[in-house]
This record gives sequence, structure tokens and C-alpha cells, in this order.
Amino acid sequence: MEIIELENRYYPNQLKEIKKAPKRLYIEGNKKLLKSNIISIVGSRICSEEGEKITGKFVKELVKKNIVIASGLAIGIDTIAHKATLKNGGKTIAVLPSGLNKIFPPENFKLYQEILQKDGLIISEYHPNEEANSKKFLERNRIVSGISLGILIVEAKYRSGTSVTARLAKEQGKEVFAIPHNLENKNGIGTNNLIKKGIAKLVTSSEDILKTIEVIESEKKSESKNSWKIKLKLYKNNISEKKIYIKINKKIQKLKELESKNYKEIYELIYNKINTADEICKYTNKEIKEINEKLLMMEIEGFIKKTSGGYKCI
Repeated sequence: MEIIELENRYYPNQLKEIKKAPKRLYIEGNKKLLKSNIISIVGSRICSEEGEKITGKFVKELVKKNIVIASGLAIGIDTIAHKATLKNGGKTIAVLPSGLNKIFPPENFKLYQEILQKDGLIISEYHPNEEANSKKFLERNRIVSGISLGILIVEAKYRSGTSVTARLAKEQGKEVFAIPHNLENKNGIGTNNLIKKGIAKLVTSSEDILKTIEVIESEKKSESKNSWKIKLKLYKNNISEKKIYIKINKKIQKLKELESKNYKEIYELIYNKINTADEICKYTNKEIKEINEKLLMMEIEGFIKKTSGGYKCI
């Protein structure tokens, strides 16, 4: 086991750019994979035969192009993605919702061993002896999408955790791809909705994904060439004179982001000391389940934090 801090050269640059990036990563295996072109593949835990077949097809084609496949080691599409990668001689990264000494789910312990044996990588942001819990699943998913150039949604049921992961990836600025499904397929309701709402791009082949990656890589090279000019400009300007402007601009951006994600109402209530889930329910007339989901997402994304007396704005 090895610990990679934020300043470590192997810490993924893409992951540094997300909100609440992990301060450290606990890893086992081939850390060089963190500097590769990574596509994450996720989907339903209870998947269909069609979903399994599609996952295998896309993985086989992406592996041929030296794409590293990442997923969350969960039962279902995640497991199929990892296994298909290994079967086709590719490299895969598994991100855990638990510590490295507490492999979750335990049914995939053999798969965990096989990934390491075949020069893959296992990642966790948690202390080695931490157990998995429901909150950690969402936290894990932000890393699954965070380390990648894009994320492919194979199957997602209505209001599934996979759909939440897709939205999280979109908020991180990642490319989100989804495979369309037959209208009668329950496992495809979520993916069809993601495409319909413009959250995900419709893809029917791996070429659709590879073309997008080529554009991303081209943009990265262009940004790298111009980065020295930006640094020089900042150096020449008196940055201290801009502190007030930057502070105000950040507040404006934060308000816009809260509004775009429908968090603004809850954020304002918490700011005004109406800061428990029950109190917020009374003022908004919304169900406790919906409020708790939004509070969890707001906490993960760094807008609020939980205290002994309720939630507090950051």
C-alpha cells in the first residue's frame, strides 16, 4: 500500500480540479495508470444481459485504443467492466467506498486480487480499516468520475445512484456518455432521461467516445502551450489590487451555481439558521427524502457542512 498526497506527481491532475478533492489517496498496484487516458464505466447493480453484452463490446474496443477503464468494483455493470477489461488484456482501476483492508463488496475480493495480479490499480480515500457505508458510495463515485476524461453510463434505472453519478460528473466538467435503450427496458429509463435532459451525449459506438477524447487531448496541449503566457501576465500585474474583485466574483459564481443546481432555497434557509432537515421540510413543503438527498449532495460538493447543531453554510 502507498499513500499519494495532493502534491505527489502521480496524483491525477483531473482529480485536483474537482470540488473537495481528496487530500490523499491510498493505493495498491500500478500507480502509473493514474497518468493514463481513463474512461469510467458505471451502471445498474442489477443489470440485464443486454447491458452485460454492451459493456463487454465497448470495453473491448476502448482497450484496443489503450484506454484505461475505471469503475467502482460494485456488483453489476462495474464488475462486468473490470472483468471485461482484464479479459481483453487491458488495465483497470477500481475505486473503493471503503479502506483497502475492508474490500467492498466482499464478493469481489477475488476480482480485487486479479486486478492487482494483472497490473491494475485499487484506490481509496479512506483509512485502510474503514468500513463502507451509504455516504461513502457517493463520495467514491465523485472519484470514479474525477479521475477520468469521461464517464460512460451503460444502464441506469429511474432515480438510480448511477444517474446521480452522471450529474456529479457533469458538474465536474466531465464528458458524460450514455447508451440509449428500448423504451420498455426498465434498466434504460435513467440513461434515456440523461440523454433527453442533455446531461449525457448519446453514443452508439466506442468511436463516439474516442473522437471526443481526441478533442479533449488537443485542447489540453493547446492550454499547456499557452500556460506560461498566463503565468507571466499574472506576475506582471499587481494581484493584490484585485483581491476585492476576486472575492466578489467568487460570491457571484457561487450564487449562480446554487441556483443552477436548485440548491439556493435550501442554502438561504441554512444561512438564516433554519438548518435541520425537519425545519427545512416545513419551510419548503418537500418530502424529507428529497431534502436529505439535496443536503448530502450540497455537503459533498462543499456548499455546507454538518455540525452538532445542524447544517452550516461554507
